[in-house]
Amino acid sequence: MRYSNYSAEDFALDDSFKRWVLNPDDETIQFWNRWRESNPHKEEDIHRATQLVKLAGLRTDNELTTAFLDIWEKIKENAEQQTQQQQQQTHGTRNYRGLAAALAAIAVLAAIYILWPAQHTSIEYKTAFGEIKEFILPDGSRVTLNANSQLTFHEDWTNTKRKVLLKGEAFFDVVHTADDKEFIVETAEDFSVRVLGTEFNVNTRNGNASVYLQSGKIALQTVNENITLKPGDFAALNKTKAVTLTHNAEAESTLAWRSNLFIYNDTPLSGIIQDIEDNFGMKVQVTEASLMDKRVTAKVSRKNVDVLLQVIGEILDVQIEQNKNQIVVSPNHQD
Repeated sequence: MRYSNYSAEDFALDDSFKRWVLNPDDETIQFWNRWRESNPHKEEDIHRATQLVKLAGLRTDNELTTAFLDIWEKIKENAEQQTQQQQQQTHGTRNYRGLAAALAAIAVLAAIYILWPAQHTSIEYKTAFGEIKEFILPDGSRVTLNANSQLTFHEDWTNTKRKVLLKGEAFFDVVHTADDKEFIVETAEDFSVRVLGTEFNVNTRNGNASVYLQSGKIALQTVNENITLKPGDFAALNKTKAVTLTHNAEAESTLAWRSNLFIYNDTPLSGIIQDIEDNFGMKVQVTEASLMDKRVTAKVSRKNVDVLLQVIGEILDVQIEQNKNQIVVSPNHQD
């Protein structure tokens, strides 16, 4: 097959490859997973090509791709001409290698040049540590951002696809448009959520991401799977992007943050520590590893970290010392 001789740049300009990176479906996922298994020696090229596609913002609707190709072809033509001249002058390879590196830098600049206008039309919503805030998107959809979260989208997004990039956690109440325009939530965790109109929660923190569907219908797409969720479904993704699907098991605790609550149901201390660091920006040190497995069942206000620390100390019978943004948890040796 022709892909066997592809360079990273060839992969980055291939329609099937771009679709797999940016907008995967079952067919492209199956094909490229099988191809990578059969061609492990091409993994470095695949990795470089993936980064190039994401950097250049290439899309399968091709207007941007065409502009990139035009510049890329000019770069290659210029490279061939300068390489011939350089080889005639030096009869060696050292300067040619330097020239190749310079041309690679030009290629990156070309990609940035193409992407530059879009970067200046991006809109960004952010929340600080300890802050929960609701935003209304241009189409009327509502997004509630959990603490320490960020949502980014292009200013003209309603003229194309309704696509947003989420870092952190958010609850979406998406309106259904008359022309059935998709709403897409992309993440840095290599999964996306596609929907027409519905209510759902997306959490992308710490490599253990999750999606909870409250109403409507959504499609969860990872590099390996394409799963349709129904109301009440909770999909948990581990660091390898394997999906575990449960029903109604996590609803209350998953959405508790919208009411400014932490709800813990037999939750290990390690999970609570992660909440403290994610939501309040504090660092927690545990002096004995055995404490990490101690478990808590409680409903606590998240408006004040001191209240949470007091509850943890009483339930687990541990000592908690706080110095500005540093917290130390240790056994209560007075027992």
